[in-house]
Amino acid sequence: MGTWRVALFSAFAVVVLFAGCGGGEDSSASGSISKEEFIAKADAVCTKTNKRMEAELGKFLTSGEQITNLSKADNERFATKVLIPNLEKEIDEIKALGVPTEDEERAKAMVAALEEGLETAEADPEALAASSSDIVYGIATRLAGEYGLKVCSSR
Repeated sequence: MGTWRVALFSAFAVVVLFAGCGGGEDSSASGSISKEEFIAKADAVCTKTNKRMEAELGKFLTSGEQITNLSKADNERFATKVLIPNLEKEIDEIKALGVPTEDEERAKAMVAALEEGLETAEADPEALAASSSDIVYGIATRLAGEYGLKVCSSR
């Protein structure tokens, strides 16, 4: 798969993953995980999700088709068949890690941002797949980066 496709796909993924900050129910349990362990494991989850979505993107595109030329219906299908299910799984896996007790508030804010991003994606999947605006995902990406996540904040 071409580098430009991966970069564009990553921008789409970030829209969903980091589409907001705070809010939502407190669904992350505190745990005995350290901040360093949380960062390493969460980035591993994001790496696994990236690989899984990249493979699914290759299956989604027909021969010679470019992701930038997809129709509105294809964008919506891409969001509902590839992005949203993979992001639901990623959120579940990150939530299962628990949050570091020494930095609980910040870790929970990142998880809440993931959940808000998923809600945004489910509400308007076509717009999600067609957008890569900083307005949609900039805050949560910044939160993840400030917390120390590398993979989850660089998509």
